[in-house]
Amino acid sequence: MPDASASGASTGQSGSSARNRREHNQGNQERKYTPEQKAAVLRIRRCNPTAFYEILELEKTCSDGEIKKAYRKLSLLTHPDKNGHEHADEAFKMVARAFGVLGDKEKREKYDRFGTDPDSRFASAQAQAQENPFAGFAGRRAHPGFGGGWGEEMSPEEMFARFFSAGGLGGFGGPFAGFDGGPQFVFNFGGPGIRVHQFGGPRPRMRPRNANQEEEEPANFWSNLVGLLPILLLFAWPILSSIFSALFTSSTPATPSMAFDEPNPPLYTMERTMPNFGVKYYVNPADVHSYSPSKLSSLDKRAEVVLVQQLRIRCENEMAHKQQLRSAAQGWFFQDPAKMELANAMDMPSCRRLNSLGV
Repeated sequence: MPDASASGASTGQSGSSARNRREHNQGNQERKYTPEQKAAVLRIRRCNPTAFYEILELEKTCSDGEIKKAYRKLSLLTHPDKNGHEHADEAFKMVARAFGVLGDKEKREKYDRFGTDPDSRFASAQAQAQENPFAGFAGRRAHPGFGGGWGEEMSPEEMFARFFSAGGLGGFGGPFAGFDGGPQFVFNFGGPGIRVHQFGGPRPRMRPRNANQEEEEPANFWSNLVGLLPILLLFAWPILSSIFSALFTSSTPATPSMAFDEPNPPLYTMERTMPNFGVKYYVNPADVHSYSPSKLSSLDKRAEVVLVQQLRIRCENEMAHKQQLRSAAQGWFFQDPAKMELANAMDMPSCRRLNSLGV
């Protein structure tokens, strides 16, 4: 006959292990993290969400292998299942987002060229207009699976699982899915009415032509051209605007953002001084880390122009506001002395500072 006490102890142990498993699955276990894991989470969350190289601690000249190695290290370091810090989930998503862009050759090229998130609709449209103003008229549509499968939306957990799958390190990718072969259309505005021609799919069935039906007379070329002029102008104007916008924006170097008179942490902490005005201003060290001494000197002169522009705009606003106060004090029939005195005594600090700078 089996020992009842032994059976009870065995039952108690199995019940305790089952309870521990349930607590683990329900997230009741104590959340722990090492100092290295905490430091990684805090550093990543201090980064700009689109500063992908900074998030992965890489230079712009890094190779694909270095990107994969950095992602492997940081994803394991910040994964919520391994890192119990309260902000580990956000840091892990930022690491996965950075790898999703830098790990894709086409997205990385766009990011390096334009400095914006290639998956942002507005930023992608602006970058496409600068790179190819005629891209909006292309007659093809890429399949979502084109380029190895990184073009579609996926969660950071799915990216993590795919990266560390049985395929090996960096075993993502897939066959080129090509382009959509469905029906496509081109519109012909020539002649009376609109004719639609289909290509890229099964040919539509044609009605049998009546043998007695006469051939249509060719439309006059000049009358068609005159009729098409409004449509041509409608399509040509956005194209010309995009071309000139791309030319002027690409020829003008971008000026880093600045804070005047006092630092604006946590970004604008690097102190510089204007050569002529002697006024201090502050920039983000990350924006000017690659600047040479001559380029920094040019930036100091550019800061003077920016400061004067801002002060002039504010001064004009102050003058307009003061004029409004004077007009209100003037009244329709009688002047209000008290209101007129307040209008004349209105302080205009921007105009006063412009005068102090001798501008």
